[in-house]
Amino acid sequence: MNLVLTLVFTLLFMLQQIKSEEKNPYLEALRNKSWKSIQKYVEVRPGAHIFYWFYYADGTIIDADRKPLIIWIQGGPGLAATGIANFAEIGPLTMDMRPRNHTWVHGRNLLLIDHPVGTGFSYAENKSLFVKTDKDAAKDLLRLIKQFLKTHKEFRKTPTYLFGQSYGGKLCPRLGYYLYTAIRNKRLKMNFKGIGIGSGWVDPKQSTLVQPDYLYHMGVIDVNTYTKTMKIARKMSYLIEKKEYATAGKLDSLMFNILNVEAGMEINFNNINQPSPYKDLDELKIKVNKYVKPILLEVNQTLEWNYISDEVFHALNESFLVPSTKYLETLLNHTNLKIAIYNGNLDIVTPLAGATNWVHALKWHGTQELLNAKRITIRGNKNGFFKVAKQLSFWNVFGSGHWVPEDNPAAMEQILEHMMDDST
Repeated sequence: MNLVLTLVFTLLFMLQQIKSEEKNPYLEALRNKSWKSIQKYVEVRPGAHIFYWFYYADGTIIDADRKPLIIWIQGGPGLAATGIANFAEIGPLTMDMRPRNHTWVHGRNLLLIDHPVGTGFSYAENKSLFVKTDKDAAKDLLRLIKQFLKTHKEFRKTPTYLFGQSYGGKLCPRLGYYLYTAIRNKRLKMNFKGIGIGSGWVDPKQSTLVQPDYLYHMGVIDVNTYTKTMKIARKMSYLIEKKEYATAGKLDSLMFNILNVEAGMEINFNNINQPSPYKDLDELKIKVNKYVKPILLEVNQTLEWNYISDEVFHALNESFLVPSTKYLETLLNHTNLKIAIYNGNLDIVTPLAGATNWVHALKWHGTQELLNAKRITIRGNKNGFFKVAKQLSFWNVFGSGHWVPEDNPAAMEQILEHMMDDST
């Protein structure tokens, strides 16, 4: 009798588990396509654990090392790649846990990193371990990439590209320089081919100076707000030039608050033509904790995943407005790395006019060639233009805000193809 009851309870438990799984949209999506991936932690410093999520190209380990590898560096700082890039932009599934047609995993390996430590699934055993400078953030990423290629030796010869968005785009020139130096000094085996910078916070001064202009000309703010915020922006510009970044940061917060209050409407700084994404991201937070996290056996299950970490952002407060143009100039002048810089025309965080200003002001041997280069139409209907000078390409992407891969995937695909074409 006891045996019969045991069997009955076991069967009921199994049925309950099956029923529970059927309600998990993430598991359902994986049943349709498994998308072979690996999730792991790397202790980049004692007590500092950074999490990565690696997708094999086309969802299979077969011949993956023969296909390009993209290392994605998310922005914020403090936005989780396991959420934003993974489900909102370039991963195989959308925030609704449905297949994404324009996923970067088609034909490419993709390494997503939750950084800096304390972001997403990454964690620090002590909050004093949070990074406070871009140098420390890039050093942690360098350690993780070294460990990844030590663990996955088969990808050492794979053509590898570094792509960063927003603040991640600001880190990319510095990280790219660290990677290049490590390879040159034979401390890293890696087939490093190029860098993509999307909506890059590379020159915060130039991006900030055009924000009031952009909102004024789009009719979002009136002349009084424009005059007031332009005065603040010019003061910030002066302070940034004097390297008084902390003081400039306080003015940045003040300007942001004034723009939001006096606009009389909710401004989506990511894309002026779209509603705020934060409602969807809040729902994603629930889904990841409820459906995704329990499936990821490597994850620290005590963590409450969030798409953003305010603590990580504030830890880097004094580095937020520090530019990384000098690292980019060094790479352009002293390496053969291909570099693509792309920006959407509906982006308020890093307006296209600001990107145009800092890109054409870069001090390198191709400055004049880029200035005189003929614009080429991005394929498709009104997708924008791009220019090429030596190994640098600059892309003006129409119909796109801060998240170019999601807003205009057709243009983004051409950028990827251009980067990975050895003949261009």
